[in-house]
Amino acid sequence: MNGRLALCLVVVGCVVYSDAAFGTSWLQVQGQLNDVDVGQSGVWGCNAANDIYFRLSTEGSADHVGTDWLHIAGKLKQINVGKDIVWGVNSGNNIYVRNGIHHDNPEGTGWEQIEGSLTQVSVSSSNNEVWGVNVNSNIYRRTGITSENLKGSGWEQIDGGLKWVSVGEAGVWGVNSQDNIYYRSQTGYGQSGKGGVWQSVSGGLKQITSGNGVVWGVNNADQIFIRAGITKETPAGKDWLRIPGLLKQVSVSPVNNLVWGINNGNNIFTRKGIHSPVVGQPLTGHLSVAGSGWQQITGGLKGVSVGNAGVWGVNRNDDIFHRTFTTAGSNTAGAEWTKVDGGLKHISSGDWITWGVNANDDIFARTGISPDNHVGTAWEKIDGKLSQISVNSHSNEVWGVNSNDDIFRRTQIRNTCGNVGYNLGMLGVGWDQLDGKLKYVSTGKAGVWGVNAAGDVFHRLGTYGGSAGRGVSWVQVQVPSAFKVISSGDDVVWAVTNSDSILVRTGRLATHCLYIFLIFFER
Repeated sequence: MNGRLALCLVVVGCVVYSDAAFGTSWLQVQGQLNDVDVGQSGVWGCNAANDIYFRLSTEGSADHVGTDWLHIAGKLKQINVGKDIVWGVNSGNNIYVRNGIHHDNPEGTGWEQIEGSLTQVSVSSSNNEVWGVNVNSNIYRRTGITSENLKGSGWEQIDGGLKWVSVGEAGVWGVNSQDNIYYRSQTGYGQSGKGGVWQSVSGGLKQITSGNGVVWGVNNADQIFIRAGITKETPAGKDWLRIPGLLKQVSVSPVNNLVWGINNGNNIFTRKGIHSPVVGQPLTGHLSVAGSGWQQITGGLKGVSVGNAGVWGVNRNDDIFHRTFTTAGSNTAGAEWTKVDGGLKHISSGDWITWGVNANDDIFARTGISPDNHVGTAWEKIDGKLSQISVNSHSNEVWGVNSNDDIFRRTQIRNTCGNVGYNLGMLGVGWDQLDGKLKYVSTGKAGVWGVNAAGDVFHRLGTYGGSAGRGVSWVQVQVPSAFKVISSGDDVVWAVTNSDSILVRTGRLATHCLYIFLIFFER
């Protein structure tokens, strides 16, 4: 195999990102508010008349929508929730804190005015750090805050100019009057203090909110975004992912990442399907199915596949390679690449069989793979034409798409699960065309998944668990941004977006070794 740099490894260092961070859908909550915030002291909000409300049964780590809105005496135009304290500003830019908040009295006892003048204030529920901005876009941080003195003792001006600032476990983030986005270095992971310097972040947002390993925001069109890839190594994140829906203001809890928001009609929404992380631990990169890092492998490939038949790949010249010592579920990086006869543009590793398609969309299956012959004996041409193909390493079900995005499934394949070595039943007999259009399809124990030309994602009902058959129907799955590649594994689905970010979708997790099959493309 030639020694050229593996262009497929352009994704090394990208973040693995779970839908646990961005949830599944929006749930409307009764009532109307102009501003809302969520934190350890629950969900609080202000309406257009500056009336203040607390959402009953949302305090602490409660991950439900609460029971009712309780009217709180006072007037505020903007409010922010900490731990056992709530901060806010009124129409005169006076600053207030809510005292007396504790488990037995979550709504607190009264408001106390704090010296100074701010147009917007933010408090972190993880450490009660407080930042704010004034009418001149000057930035301030509250000093002297301790566990015994949640109100602090003074204000420290910070360099720069912002119209909105937010502090959370993900650090201090802000936007200026031109909607430019900034991250304050050395403020992530609950660090107290003024931090280092402001780092410009790509994108444009009118409002931003810092959570636990995630940052949410909305732009001038009320489109919603979440920052992906926030880790200790990359505290400013990697990419903005679009979340379905429209909101004029959004809030994420710095502790449990629960999300609430307001649309332009002042309707209230909360995000469903968010799984709360361990306090202080970001959602990026901590799932067991996502692993903990990337290991670069020697060589250069444009596509790679892993299954019980081992790791197979093709390079930019459509040469075919097999990775030694990776067959039969070996959970290792193997030893070296062995060149295999033939030429394919796309390849897929199954259970003692490997399928692929060449530059002419001809279909081939590798026969003769066994414990004694890991590379098999020959390529057998299969009837039909496909531009991309996928074989299920659990059941050897085969699905594919042609150049017109038509979808096909191979019929009469004998399920070989538990058998060792290749047999004729793995080839099947014919093709069954399915409804719908996809440019990429993948079959695995997590079912059949696909991506269409617009980057929309679909799951085939009735295929979960590696079930043989055509399934029932396609159901569209909400995703944060357009996908180009998807891969179905064992209770997990991996994907690559059009911007080359890597995402993972989890469900019921298996206890045995997980086979991960990623496809990378040359730039």
